[in-house]
Order: sequence, then structure tokens, then C-alpha cells
Amino acid sequence: MMNKKLFGFLIFCSCSLFSQNQDLTSAIIALDNKRDLVSAKEAIDNATVKIESGSSLKAKKMSKYYHYLGKIYLSVFEKVWFNADGDPDFSDLDIAINAFVSDANLSGSHSKKSLIQLNRCINLYQDAAYKDNEAKNYKDSELKFEKIITINGADPIQKQDTLNMYNAAVMASLDENYEKVVFWASQLIQINMLEEKYHRLLIEGYSQIGDLDQELDAIKNARSSIPQSKDIIFKEVNYYISTGDNESLLKSLDNAVKTDSMNPDLHFVLGSTYSSLSNIPKAIDSYNNAIQLDDKYVDAYNNLAAIYLDEANIFIEKKNNLPINASQKKYDNLSKRIKELRLQALPNLEKVFVLQPKDEIIIQTLKQIYYQLEMDQESIAMKRYLDAIKLGQETILPSHLSQ
Repeated sequence: MMNKKLFGFLIFCSCSLFSQNQDLTSAIIALDNKRDLVSAKEAIDNATVKIESGSSLKAKKMSKYYHYLGKIYLSVFEKVWFNADGDPDFSDLDIAINAFVSDANLSGSHSKKSLIQLNRCINLYQDAAYKDNEAKNYKDSELKFEKIITINGADPIQKQDTLNMYNAAVMASLDENYEKVVFWASQLIQINMLEEKYHRLLIEGYSQIGDLDQELDAIKNARSSIPQSKDIIFKEVNYYISTGDNESLLKSLDNAVKTDSMNPDLHFVLGSTYSSLSNIPKAIDSYNNAIQLDDKYVDAYNNLAAIYLDEANIFIEKKNNLPINASQKKYDNLSKRIKELRLQALPNLEKVFVLQPKDEIIIQTLKQIYYQLEMDQESIAMKRYLDAIKLGQETILPSHLSQ
């Protein structure tokens, strides 16, 4: 009696195994030979039900099963994705991904092919993430980038996907999910602490959350990791300005300048800081220091010119507001001061123009300054030069600036 039961059980197992093999074979034939995706899916689904019920295949067959399960569900997804035939079901793509990962982990006969298909799945998720971004569906885009990161981190690949971690952080920022920004930026910095954009994201994340202590820690860490970064120095400057801690601000910048006194960027930032604190004499000194170290520092020349022109505007306003009965002396003194300031701005503007001869704003400003200083020939020359630029004609620097 016992032998009969055992014999019956063995027959049942054999039939079950045969049925699974038959389903798998049917799925392969339907997909590869007949291009019948509907029948292929039906057959592979039947095999899946039996396997999930406790039946099993030999390792070689399991590799084939997982590979074709992935291929079939990937084909189902791609049929909709590429034909724009409705909205694709990403659960189909997820089934394909899980199947390819399972096969790759088996290191079976189809595992290398499954890895190739897995990369194809990743590319589809990447395209979908970019499409969500273009449609301003930032949350969905971030989740898709997160999915890619998970796939790339799985055992068959084991890749630190910094590109898509950064993409996820940017999408989270656009979605105003700053906790996620902090999460991704922190991971990125652990991988590469020398990448400036990772630090910028982390600092911005803490700033938007309103965690001033963590923001300052992130700034200090960034300054320690990449001390030459002008953007990070500005982050520190803006932090101290926003918190009203001018003493710490100037102390930090002074220390930075002392540590790297030959760095023109540090002198430039110090100048910008003094300017924002209305300490104009020190701002001018710092900008001049930057120029002495780098005589092509356009921003330093530009900011110096702006200081003098802004001050000139103050005196212009005073002059315009003089009462009718004001003395000629007051009028002349203000006019004299305005002219002096414009003359101080002029060489800096000329230097910017020589370094950036296609900048129409600078050209227009120079033309106007020359006119205001009664330098008529120079003003006319700048007008002709500007007209030539606008017409796309070949130009040479005006003679008074080409020496």
C-alpha cells in the first residue's frame, strides 16, 4: 500500500514537472518562432503559477525560465511603450527586471543574455524618468531614477550609480522634497567628497528645510573638502549674511585669504562681501588685489566699475534734487564728483570690453559713459562698433582701445 502511495506521488511529480517543461517550451516556441506574444505570455504565466505553487525545475531549466519570463514581459511592456498604444504598465517591466536579476544571480546558461536585457530595462526606466521630468512630473521622475539605482545596486551589477543618484536628487529638489535631496546628496558626498555639485545640493536641502545647524555643518564640510570652490565660499558668505553673523563671515574669509593669499577668487569673494556690507573702501582694495593676481578677472573689473557708477548715481540724484535757489558752487561740486567717479569707472569698463568684446551691454554702457564725459569721438566709435556687432559684421576694436 505504501509503495503504491509513493509510486502515485512520483507519478504526480513527474506529471507536474512535465507540465512545467511543456509550458516553458510552449512559451519559447510562441515567442521565438511564432512571434505570438499573447500565447507566450499565457504559457509562461502557467509555468509561473506552478512554480509558485511549490513545483521546481532543474537549475538549467530555471535559468531558461527566468530569462524567458523576463523577455516576454519586457516585450509586453515595449509593445505599448514604442507603439504609444496606451499607457505602459511598469509592473510588466518590473516583472521582467526581477526575472533577469534572478537569472543573472543563478549564473546559468542564459545569465549573460539576461544581464544584457537588464541594461535594456534600465534604459527604458531612464527614458521614462526623463519624460516625466519634461512633463514636470518630478515626483514620478525621482521614483524612476530611484528604481534604476536599486537595479544597478543589485548583486548581478553592483554599481554605485552616481549619475542617477544625482538625477534623483535634482528631481527631489524640483519636487520640493528636500528630505530626499538631503538623503541623496549625503550618499553622493560619501562616494565623492570632491564633487562641488553634490555639496551644493546638500547645503541647499538643509537651507530649504530650515535646519541652520546642519546647513552650516554642510558648508564647513564642503569648505574643508574643496576649499578652492568659489560657489561654496559664496554659500558660506550668504549663510552668514542671512544669519547676520558678520563677524564670523569676515573671520572665515580672512582666514581663507591668509591660507591662500595668491588665490584671486578669495580676494574677489572678500570684495563682494565687503560690498554687501557697504564697506566700499575695503571692497575696492579686495577687487584690486584680485586683479593684481589675475589681470583678466572680468568680474572684478565689472564690480569695481559698478561701485563707482553706483556712487555716481547717488550724486546724480543729489544734483537733480537741488533746489532752484541752490548755489552754482554746489551744482559744480556735484558735477565734478560725478565726473571723477565716471572717470574711475571708465578704465575698468574698458578692460571688461577688451576681454569681452562681444558684450553688447558693456559696449552700450561705454558708449554712454564716453558721451557723458564729452569724449565724443570715442562714443561715436563705440556706436559704430555696436552697430557692426548687431549686423553680424566682422569687427576690430576701436583704435583708442586696440593699443
